[in-house]
Amino acid sequence: MRFEGLDLNLLIALDAILEERSVMAASRRLHLSQPAMSAAIGRLRQYFNDEIFTISQRKLVPTPLAQSLEKPTREILLRIRSNLISPPKFDPANSERRFRLVVSDYASIVLMHAVMKHVYRIAPRICLEILPFSDRVDDQLQRGEVDFVVIPDISLIEGHPSQPLFSDDFCCVAWTGNQQIGRSISLSRYLRLGHVAAQLRPIRGPSFDERALVQLGYRRRIEVIAPNFTAMAAMVIGTERIATMHRRLATIFARSFPLKLLRAPVPIPAFREALQWPASFHMDPAVVWLREIIVNVASEIDRTPAAQMRIL
Repeated sequence: MRFEGLDLNLLIALDAILEERSVMAASRRLHLSQPAMSAAIGRLRQYFNDEIFTISQRKLVPTPLAQSLEKPTREILLRIRSNLISPPKFDPANSERRFRLVVSDYASIVLMHAVMKHVYRIAPRICLEILPFSDRVDDQLQRGEVDFVVIPDISLIEGHPSQPLFSDDFCCVAWTGNQQIGRSISLSRYLRLGHVAAQLRPIRGPSFDERALVQLGYRRRIEVIAPNFTAMAAMVIGTERIATMHRRLATIFARSFPLKLLRAPVPIPAFREALQWPASFHMDPAVVWLREIIVNVASEIDRTPAAQMRIL
């Protein structure tokens, strides 16, 4: 199909090459032979009267014109997918749709566990693929490679719609056998004890608790850096270390593990999780359906006091 002399199939080839930066990889992605992909590049060069790519260290390097085409090309293809190719109706009971969601382990337990149970009851053939955060999350959202991102509202990605979900605050977590801590913890002891902290990717500035400490001029001693929030709780067990965790998650763990929860001795502002999705998917019936489920589940969580949180 042509539009003002441009074969629209070339946009698919251009998008693949811009992302892969390799004729071979783009060929595999589109199930084309390398000669066919090379021919597509030739036709793109002829249409735009530009080299489109040069070769540097065995990689394709886009020209300034090709770089300027990357975003509009992707947006055009996403709109075609969501508005023309996607079916006008969505039947969850019979759908085998795969949704891809970028969610922290915290939100996976507090929010997505309940969402998955709800989806399973009414749409048992649907697949929910939970992906960890990476330094590509902005690009994944922009390119429509994921359907949703669950993220604190202060870290929302510009240019995409969002919906607030639920709020939470923080508490201290210690092993029940920790003789250094009773029913409460003083600031001096909080700063003196070793801490377990989480380091996530991508880093978007200091964590909520670290930011609060820095603003007050305090510095804690971090002795263990965990890969995620879930591991933080397990890593204080059997030690005299403490962790500062999301209260809803800590409450859930304390029902199953020998943990005690204490009020943090420094004021740490509460935060709100939010849901974000690609702007080009805003009217996709399947995305709208799952979005409503997530928001409804989150509303129930928001109405539930943190002390009553549990996994059923």
